[in-house]
Amino acid sequence: MKFLRILYIIPLMLFTPEFCNAQSEREVLNKKKREWYKPDYIKIQFAGNIGFMSIGAGYNWWRDVAQTDLIYGYVPESKGNATIHTFTIKNTFGLYKFNIRGKYNISPLLGFSLSFEPGENSFGNLPDKYPEGYYGRNCFYACLNLGLKSKFDFAEERHFSSLEVYSEINTVADYGFYNTIAKEDRNNIIYSYALGVNLFF
Repeated sequence: MKFLRILYIIPLMLFTPEFCNAQSEREVLNKKKREWYKPDYIKIQFAGNIGFMSIGAGYNWWRDVAQTDLIYGYVPESKGNATIHTFTIKNTFGLYKFNIRGKYNISPLLGFSLSFEPGENSFGNLPDKYPEGYYGRNCFYACLNLGLKSKFDFAEERHFSSLEVYSEINTVADYGFYNTIAKEDRNNIIYSYALGVNLFF
């Protein structure tokens, strides 16, 4: 029952005026100075189904509740039995910002991403060596994310104004779907973990 209450409370908190207007004066000033097309931050991420290491740029929107990232991910052959390049659009939504003693904060996250993986390990059309319908297309895939983040402002603003650290657990949407409909031989290893940082200008 407690879990159900939380599910009802979160949407109410998400749309309260205090939450929607919660942004620092520094962030407002930075946005006025920067043209719309320039990213708000640089992202660096380890793991998470978009590459062994990945780097990209991101934008805050919807009064800083949402973030959209454009990411390039890389897996070396030593880690994935093949060299893999991945291009991802990732969307993340902060559910609420909890302030701790006025100095620290933590926010639960929900998100999803869409990735494109070119190369020999993926395909848009099923290769002739497989029977028709044996595999689906795998060059595009979606992931669902759940995590936590915390943001820290730098005392002196130079190249960057603040640092955001986050941790996520995610799954490829197809893995979740097939694992749900499987009556037998369910695969328990369908989740991936990610660690990352956002460096804000």
